[in-house]
Amino acid sequence: MKILIVSQHFYPDSFRVNEIATELVNRGNEVTVLTSLPDYATGRVPKDCRGLKNRKFDFNGVSVIRSFSFSRRNGVLFRALNYVSFCLSSTLKALFMKEKFDLAICYQTSPVLMANAARAIANKQKIPFLNYCLDLWPECLKAWNVGEDNPLFKLMHSYSKKLYNCADGIAVSSKPFIEYLKTVNGVDENKIRYMPQHSDDMNLKPKIGSTDIVRLSFGGNIGSVQNIDCIVKAVAELKELNGFRVDIYGDGSELENCKKLAEELQIQHKICFHGRVGREELWQEYEKADAFLLTLRAEDGIGLTAPAKLQEYMSGNRPIIAAIGGAAEDIISSANCGICVPAGDYKALAEAIKEFVLNKNDYNNLAENGRRYFEENFTLNKFMLSLEQFLNDFERSK
Repeated sequence: MKILIVSQHFYPDSFRVNEIATELVNRGNEVTVLTSLPDYATGRVPKDCRGLKNRKFDFNGVSVIRSFSFSRRNGVLFRALNYVSFCLSSTLKALFMKEKFDLAICYQTSPVLMANAARAIANKQKIPFLNYCLDLWPECLKAWNVGEDNPLFKLMHSYSKKLYNCADGIAVSSKPFIEYLKTVNGVDENKIRYMPQHSDDMNLKPKIGSTDIVRLSFGGNIGSVQNIDCIVKAVAELKELNGFRVDIYGDGSELENCKKLAEELQIQHKICFHGRVGREELWQEYEKADAFLLTLRAEDGIGLTAPAKLQEYMSGNRPIIAAIGGAAEDIISSANCGICVPAGDYKALAEAIKEFVLNKNDYNNLAENGRRYFEENFTLNKFMLSLEQFLNDFERSK
């Protein structure tokens, strides 16, 4: 099968679409990826990609084509330029592609605009257009404080509704997305399929037994959506509790605010911000952890999603302590792999942390449960089997 994948983010940016495209090639398909210039990690386009350099290359047998985009940088203006420029340039590039494909897929994170190129080439070549929805639109605009009365929200709602309904099939990474797409965007439920994200397998050695200090770790983006200040406030509630520390790995728009809050609450001795670290180093640090922390804000539809780090945490043979709702809460409950309290409730999170610190060995079975659930549901092979079935259904229907 000849497959075009449109994704604004691809190698060297670290997204799971990298493994998906590679595995599709390994399973006998011809895969082309249409993507933007790589700037997700730093906000700047690297020098070796400027001036039309390295616009086409091979990645593990995947043919990669880069389309122009303004660098992300910082601030709303540059982010908007980044999104719109990729939407326009990738659509033009797609329309002038001479290669014929059997399917066009969008690996749709944010923004939904990136799916326009997949839709355009599907219309031109009369092939199925499939959308893998990992971020809900227009709901994601609320994370940027764009409310439903805002003209931009209304414009993107109209666009999102049209695009989702144009897709021949939609896979969603979280079950609550199905109801949102039905009720908000009017999508026919019959063309929606639940397909949870796969995760890299940390497969850490189980950490069993007593230690002087119980270590709790969070790793990932530190933005408003991740609600890391909930962790900081929870730790502040436990000033008098000895024998634990919290390690935060990652960078993001809220990192400095979280550091400042920790200083104001005088808990620097209990919580440490390590900044961005590479994956291998992060996994080495995770070996020291007794449990993983997971938080997500819940004021809007953002809380419906299951963050990708949940699956990775479950692969790591550690219990999860979470202040979260939506799909993530459902998965933690179904797997019986952690302690879950309502999203944003830092006092309840503090009590959960305290309970774990005082009785850590009582939760070893949760780590085993999470690992087993990961193996049954979230490996790359499990994902690829679901994806291949999804693609073959449309290939047979042509």
